[in-house]
Order: sequence, then structure tokens, then C-alpha cells
Amino acid sequence: PAGLEHVATHKYVPGKYTPLDLLLNSFWQGLANSLPMWLAPNLVTLLGFLPMALSYALVWNYCPFFTEPPPRALAFFTAFTMFLYQTLDAVDGKQARRTGASSPLGQLFDHGCDCMACLAHHSVACMVLLPGGSVWTVAGLAGLQTAFFLAQWQEFHTGVLSTSFGPVGVTETQFGLIFLALFGASMGPEGLGAWAAARLSVPWWREPLPRGIVGVQLWLCFVLSLSVISFAKTLHNAFKQKGFAGLVVALGQLLPVAAVNCVLFVAWDLAVYELNPRKLCFLTGVLFFFYTAQMILCSMAKMDFSAQQLPTLAPYAAVAVASRFLSPAHLNVVLTLASALLGVWVFLWLYRVLEELKARLGIFAFRLGAPGRPDGGADGKTK
Repeated sequence: PAGLEHVATHKYVPGKYTPLDLLLNSFWQGLANSLPMWLAPNLVTLLGFLPMALSYALVWNYCPFFTEPPPRALAFFTAFTMFLYQTLDAVDGKQARRTGASSPLGQLFDHGCDCMACLAHHSVACMVLLPGGSVWTVAGLAGLQTAFFLAQWQEFHTGVLSTSFGPVGVTETQFGLIFLALFGASMGPEGLGAWAAARLSVPWWREPLPRGIVGVQLWLCFVLSLSVISFAKTLHNAFKQKGFAGLVVALGQLLPVAAVNCVLFVAWDLAVYELNPRKLCFLTGVLFFFYTAQMILCSMAKMDFSAQQLPTLAPYAAVAVASRFLSPAHLNVVLTLASALLGVWVFLWLYRVLEELKARLGIFAFRLGAPGRPDGGADGKTK
């Protein structure tokens, strides 16, 4: 198909480095130079992602309702896994260029992991801010993942993935979360719980709010400002290229994400935010990931992104409406089943896409060399 041919010839165009990127670049390059030449870049990405996924599961276990301060050791471990992920995420592309093994498959895998990492980033922030099961907790995740989708949407229309706006970008955000986790570790469970619960008077709210809620609100202001910039730049480019018709197409592509946000804040029973915040965030996060991964693929394949996502959006909306009628015990089961089914759906889609890309590009996903080549040498195509 034409889409596979476009993917095969796709060239990734990154955004500008921030001052912090430039400061750390020599460290990242030195680390990449120390890696063995047989180590596939996608494996570097995976080695950074898996420990962070483990810390996400552990934080879920210790802080299921976003109200329980984490043990000091867990907070330190979370900070470490965030640093490891951030570092290896910066190194994988350098390893790809060093081994002559860059490929569109690597971009899809790398950015797909980045999208799934949004769940862990949100979890790290909530582990320290302790906003509890509230609309602000859910809004923090929705704001982050909407901003991530908009960045991929912007790349679809401009050909450039903007990872920063001015001096602030992805690296600064990740290091902010690392230092936040270290702050939580230094405070200890009792000290952190007292710090997050202390109330502050803020000019935008009628009554004092817990520090944790204020932190989430400031986080929302940050990601929403980035989203507005991305939104404006993308629409400007779409209109410049194709006029009013381009605007209509670009706005239509936002319908699935807009629908998820509407369902999230309108259809779900408010008690779900309090009783099942983790499962609600996970289910919603996987759905955001699915739409974002499709946008990444469509950008690379120069294919239209389908605004019709009913096979996944309709069941999500149905579960949301059902939350108003089911008992807490039954809803807990339904959320578990819905998350499992959506996870299987997304996994099968990803597996099919990766297999098609591997076949077309003639590469492996997690080792260098082309299938059928006994030398296993890099053929210049793997990420």
C-alpha cells in the first residue's frame, strides 16, 4: 500500500534543542558512545521504559486513591526510573545514528513509549501532590495527554515535531518531575502528607485549597498554554497550505480526543473519580494512547487520520454512562474488564502495524540486521 511506501521513506524532523538539551547533549552522546554496537536502539528505548512501568505499578499499589503518601524508598526509586527513562530516551536516537540503524519503526516505537509514559508522568506528579480522587486529578491526565496528541497533530500538518516552546520543553518537564519525586522522598510519608494537605489562599479560587490541588491547577495551566500554542500554529499552517478546507480537515481530526474529554468530564459518575481514580485514569490513558499512536502512524504514512473511532469510543462512553447505574463493586469489575479488552484491542493493532513495518522495511524490532542475514549486521534501516 501507498502508506507503507511513505513510511519507508519518512524522515523524522525534530524540533529545536532547549538550553538544558544542549547542556546535557555531551553526556547523552558519551553514554551512547559507551553502548555496544550490537545493541538495537529500540532495545535502549525499552530498557528505559520497563523500569518506569514497574515504578508506575508499585506507586499504584501503594497509592491507589492518590491520597496515600509513598514510602521514602519508593519515591527515590520512582525518581531514579524517571531519570533512567529520560536519559535512555535521549540516547536511543544517538545509538540509532551511531549504528547506522535509523528507521521509521524506531520513531513509532519511541514516540509510542513516550505517549504511554504520560500515565507514569501523571502518576509521579500525583504521588507527591496527593490531589486525591477528584476532577482535578483526572484533568491533570487529560490535559497532559491532550497536549501530547496535539504535538503529534502538529507534526502531521507541519512535518516537524515540536518538543519545546522557547526555553521549556520535554526535557525540562521530565526533570521537573524527577526533582518533584526527590522532594517527596526527602519529605518522607508523614511530612509529604502534611505538606500536600496544607491549604493555600490563591487569587483564582474563592476559598483556600490544598497545596496538592493548587499544584495540579498550575500544571494544567502549563500544559494548556502549550496546547494553545500548538493548536494555533497547526491551524495557521493548515490554512496556509490548503485554505479553509485545510482548517476543516485539521479540526475534524481533533474530534476523537475532544469526544474522550467530553465523556470524561460529563458522562462519568462523579463517584468514580473518588472510588476508582486509578482504573479510570488507566482506561482513559490507554484510549488517548491509541488515538495518538494512530496520529503518529498517519503522519509518517501521509494518510488521513480517521475521525471515526466508534469501535473504541462507543464502548468507553457506554461504560461511562453505566457508571451512573452500577454499584461500586460491579463498576470495579466493569472497569477492569473494559481496561483489559481495550488493552488487547490496542495490543493487536500495534502488533499488526509493527509486523507490517518490519516486513516492508526488512528489519527486526529489537536487534540489528535484516531477517535472514546470518551476520546480523546493521543494514542502516533499524532505528
